[in-house]
Amino acid sequence: MKKRFSIIVPAYNVEKYIEEAIKSVLAQEFEDYELILIDDCSTDNTKNILEKYKSKTTKIYSTTKNTGTAAGPRNVGLKHARGEYIIFLDGDDKLYNSKVLGKINKLISEEKYDVVYLGYQDIGNADKMRVSNNANSTKEARIICDITFSVSSRCWNREFIEKNNMRFKESMYYEDELFCMKANILVEKTTYGDFPIFKYRRNRKGSVMSTPTIKKCSDWYRMLAELVDLISITPQEYRKYLLSFIKNESDTIPLKIKAIIKSLFENTGTPVFPKREYEYDDYMEEIFNKK
Repeated sequence: MKKRFSIIVPAYNVEKYIEEAIKSVLAQEFEDYELILIDDCSTDNTKNILEKYKSKTTKIYSTTKNTGTAAGPRNVGLKHARGEYIIFLDGDDKLYNSKVLGKINKLISEEKYDVVYLGYQDIGNADKMRVSNNANSTKEARIICDITFSVSSRCWNREFIEKNNMRFKESMYYEDELFCMKANILVEKTTYGDFPIFKYRRNRKGSVMSTPTIKKCSDWYRMLAELVDLISITPQEYRKYLLSFIKNESDTIPLKIKAIIKSLFENTGTPVFPKREYEYDDYMEEIFNKK
């Protein structure tokens, strides 16, 4: 039976947090949803905890092998999702409160949006709140410099995802950035809600994102190559904004790689990089105004 929301939760070795994530969904006052839990070949007690919650509205799936990021289990979740809208929630995060789904449902109402831009609370980092507004949620603004590339900070129309054959790039870091930027380019109808949808545990010890690896360095450049390939599907009037983002992003990558390598040698966690605050590069006007 079709549901309003499909909530997809990938889980890998999060036995300390996964029940809190699940309970934040089950506590929702708005009940027209299905919960899809995907174990990504955990080696701790995560899978056994997931099995405790199996029901008619809570489905449990597993990946065939650990993919190293949330891409694989999210793709499994998308394969089985039947909701009108998709919400992604990582296994070590939780929905903001029990009213979130109701607020999103009221915001969407009878409209049919491709993507609904929302926000999150960054716990463990001075409890910063990042929310969407009219200025940062235009198509132009999201391509120039998205306020966040967290797929969990949005509500996704499943039909939009399927129509554009959108899946997460597996076996590569920064898959959220590619997924979100492709959506920013292709969306036709969007709206925003100036409220948080989830609470995010930034750089949790032992998480994939907090663990420095050489692969993270090489994947920065793989991600850039994928972004360049998106130019071919970008409407002409928005290409200069995408190129501006690519230029700004490429300028910062050497500094990020240096920081990751330093953390490897010093045996510390991957540093938390400053929030992107890119502006449109006027040099693009010179390029695009040439005959």
